[in-house]
Amino acid sequence: MYEIDNTVYKRFKQKNNMLFRRLWDNTLPTYQQMLDTNLEGHIESKKDGYSRIDFALVAAGWTVYERFPYAFKWERKSLMDIGYGVNWMKSKYKIEDIENFTKKIKKVAKLYGASLVGIADVNDKWIYKTGFMRPNDVSEAKAKKEVRGGIAPDSIYDQPIELPDGINKVIVMGVEMDEEAISTAPTQPAAAATAIAYSKMAFIISCLGEFIRNLGYRAIQCGNDTALSIPLAIDAGLGALGRNGLLLTPEFGPRVRICKVFTDLPIISDEPNQGFIEKVKNFCKNCSKCAEACENDAITRESNPTFKPFSISNNPGVKKYYVDVEKCFEFWVENSSDCGNCIAVCPFSKISKFLTPDEFWSKD
Repeated sequence: MYEIDNTVYKRFKQKNNMLFRRLWDNTLPTYQQMLDTNLEGHIESKKDGYSRIDFALVAAGWTVYERFPYAFKWERKSLMDIGYGVNWMKSKYKIEDIENFTKKIKKVAKLYGASLVGIADVNDKWIYKTGFMRPNDVSEAKAKKEVRGGIAPDSIYDQPIELPDGINKVIVMGVEMDEEAISTAPTQPAAAATAIAYSKMAFIISCLGEFIRNLGYRAIQCGNDTALSIPLAIDAGLGALGRNGLLLTPEFGPRVRICKVFTDLPIISDEPNQGFIEKVKNFCKNCSKCAEACENDAITRESNPTFKPFSISNNPGVKKYYVDVEKCFEFWVENSSDCGNCIAVCPFSKISKFLTPDEFWSKD
């Protein structure tokens, strides 16, 4: 699945991710800038897809992800009786048929809202070496208030990350982003599709994590934190890595967001989807629609993947199509949101009709 140069590859430091790096790397043109830099100017421009209503839609879409304090828990401090009692939760549930139980776990994840579910053995290569560790029972907004304000010490997003002993499985889930909203990329309805998917992620992992704990096992609920989501998703059989640097899935292409729950549940791992991986490898070699649609030429048009990264925000040592994420984030700041062009135009996204923002709002 991966061509790795083990003499080069090291576990990634999350502080080098652009959303953190822009906070401390003063060599960047986007240093200390974020999506609000040009936002009011966009609203005043009255440009289609950048109105106050559009931005209100995006900001509201993040509500559950940002404000729900139990989304990213590593453990449950105490049992809470919500009317069902707690004594039955104190012992470990005996799993007699692991294959049948694995199917039930996937059913549970989909019932809570996951579009795709796969399971993988934990590969330590994909765990961040260091990163941002949220305090338990604290919302994303509160936990990152000082970070986003630029007044937090560097150490807050450079904490060592190690999974507890015995946590050896990861349940990886994909959440579909709305086709019609994504089709308007790079305008704000597309950004709203991203925001809503993140809030759905927070809900799904919260429920799944508590379900696992109710059975007496451990659960570590994660969004983009703790580990690299894309290789975990590939290991779990959900898809393949595309030219645009995103997970491509057979069902929705890159039109998904990824979340995961690490656990010590005795469940059966899935196999990588080798047939689809080969299909994407051959397809991306001859397709450059995402590169052509990129607003800032951040996606390579080279035919073949390489070991050569663009910057420290790319983790070296893996042969792939590297994305110039510095250029990508520069457009995010200019656009006052993530972009989504490379998602929308990807043939694997299966978007049947591309809408303008006005058409999106007018459509029943």
